[in-house]
Amino acid sequence: MKYISSLISSLAAIAMLVTPLVTQASSTSFTTGDLIRGETINTVYYFGPDGKRYVFPNEKTYFTWYPDFSNVKIIADSELSAMPLGRSNVTYRPGYKMVKITTDPKVYAIDQGGILRWVKTAELAETLYGLNWKGRIDDIPDPFFVNYKLGTPIENSSQYNSQDTLTGTSNIAIDKQFDESHVTITIANSNQGFVPASTTVKKGSTVTWTNRDISVHAVSGDGFSSSMLQPEASFTHTFNTVGSFDYSCTVHEVQTGTVNVVN
Repeated sequence: MKYISSLISSLAAIAMLVTPLVTQASSTSFTTGDLIRGETINTVYYFGPDGKRYVFPNEKTYFTWYPDFSNVKIIADSELSAMPLGRSNVTYRPGYKMVKITTDPKVYAIDQGGILRWVKTAELAETLYGLNWKGRIDDIPDPFFVNYKLGTPIENSSQYNSQDTLTGTSNIAIDKQFDESHVTITIANSNQGFVPASTTVKKGSTVTWTNRDISVHAVSGDGFSSSMLQPEASFTHTFNTVGSFDYSCTVHEVQTGTVNVVN
């Protein structure tokens, strides 16, 4: 299963080797919910509150969520590579379109969480998506079908409303059911630093620093301090006061970061 999961992630990354028309300079100022890519790596990722990057399997998936690439932030390749990949890819925005697998004639509506619900008749599809419902279907390549889960079929129009589903899933965090009050920051090596180096959270949020390096690190800031963190160990602190909180690694002082806390 690990091999299959790795293969799917690799295929997804290859599929999304687009060249967005972005002109902004490299930035270390990115935070939860941002779109990011490397300086030389064109693949676009969604940066989740769990500190992981989520790939868009192809451009069709991307454009169900965003109209263009204007908000993609360019970060250093080293920062991008220090960030772990999410265990799943981004899926179609629920309610936006229907989908089918290339080797199966069944047509599915999409619910939150990448749940596929079989639309059992052409009449029902027309009720849900209008007279042009056939033009609202995309084929999903077989390798990416594993990103989705099968749900209960739709028997009648009262069981699914495409517009309500679309409106209720306004961003990827909602679709993936992330808890945005829990944010993770990666501790990389002394050259890559903290990823991201600056992040913004709401008052009352919990921030977790996870050591993804092979060396020991420690986090220290105003009012919070960790013990020595072995590789893969974590430290958590809840921010209950609005303000900007600088911190550093006490082992590698060149590593610094900031947590901005807002209401």
